[in-house]
Amino acid sequence: MRILDLLRFGFMNLWRRKVRSVLTVLGMVIGITSIVVMVSLGLGIEKATIDAFAGTGSLTMIQVSSYKYVETTDGNGTSTETKLDKNSVMSFRQIDGVVAAMPMINAYGGLKSGKYVSDISIVGVDAEQAQLLGFDLSEGRYPESRAGSRYEIVLGSYVLDNFVNPSNWNQAVDRNGNPLVTMDSRFKLSFDMSNIYPNWYGDEGTAQGKVYSVTPVGVMSAEGNDYSYYCLMNIETLEKLYKANETYLGTFPKTYNQVLVKCESIDVVESVRAQIDGMGYGTYSLIDAVNMAKESTQRIRVLLGAIGGVSLLVAAIGIMNTMMMSIYERTKEIGIIKVLGMRMSNIVGLFLCESAFIGFFGGIAGLALSFSISALINKLLASSGLTSIITGYLAVGAVAFSILVALISGLYPAIRAMRLSPLTAIRSE
Repeated sequence: MRILDLLRFGFMNLWRRKVRSVLTVLGMVIGITSIVVMVSLGLGIEKATIDAFAGTGSLTMIQVSSYKYVETTDGNGTSTETKLDKNSVMSFRQIDGVVAAMPMINAYGGLKSGKYVSDISIVGVDAEQAQLLGFDLSEGRYPESRAGSRYEIVLGSYVLDNFVNPSNWNQAVDRNGNPLVTMDSRFKLSFDMSNIYPNWYGDEGTAQGKVYSVTPVGVMSAEGNDYSYYCLMNIETLEKLYKANETYLGTFPKTYNQVLVKCESIDVVESVRAQIDGMGYGTYSLIDAVNMAKESTQRIRVLLGAIGGVSLLVAAIGIMNTMMMSIYERTKEIGIIKVLGMRMSNIVGLFLCESAFIGFFGGIAGLALSFSISALINKLLASSGLTSIITGYLAVGAVAFSILVALISGLYPAIRAMRLSPLTAIRSE
């Protein structure tokens, strides 16, 4: 018997008992819907977790340090140090998948505009590398080297809001809450905080460090930016200022404490990181936290899927019961087709086709219902952070799994039908 004939006869047998077939399919619909919705909620939780990490920092960024932790045989561990210098940065840029690498030089100082003051943290950057690393600006451009007697600086996203009057510590804003210090104001920079705050180090009249005129040329973006709180200066300019103010900033480091490495995509982060680790450097990436979060959400998905699986188990039992009832009702029919010469494999195939149809229709209907419930969840609960995501593989897998469960449920009744004695079956009432 051809497969098309088996499919046609299987569908006709189900159609003859429409009410029972619909109720059996309904059990499968509930089971598949439960699993798909539960798993989709788990996927939504995973995506929300990854998005939360992405919001706190780039997932394609690797922080490289000169110190690397190495576990020892006694379990205590030790740290090794590898020189992190300009040659190291150049070697990082040669690794496949790396789009940018930039050393981090930090300095702490203060800005003064008229009578208002603010603390700032400055990062030295190379304009080209900063753009590739995602140091986004909401306005303006990246700083260049010193222009005449003034130095260029990019202000952190909240610097203008942080200016205060040091005499009373009131925020420098007008009645409407707008900053009194703007990009057009005149700014002075000093790394000696006694130039910024009166009596910072004691009595007035003590020796004070240099004061530099700076010109803001841009403002850091506050959205999706790891370094929005930092001010930026040209890295070579900041290095010179650092060396000229070692009294206040400390000795300029001969090697870098940290280098930022940007990868072209999340897929290559692990391979790039492994190569940098192999050079003897310590590395950190938000991928570590993401992987831990994924492990947790995977366990949640398994738990939610298991809860939904209870409904599918009940549906599987319903399919088996339906097929067993079908055998009892069609015992004489089975005996006749055996006497007429129908092969055993065709008998098994006939009952498995009926089971497969139940699984197929239940899977399709359950998937359609799942999409509806998912859309409703996303509409009503999206603001709370709970979302439902039905991916393509989940949709296809749900239908395939539904058919598989139905086939497994119908296997025993099909084998039982195959083993019926023709004479006994024909004599049955």
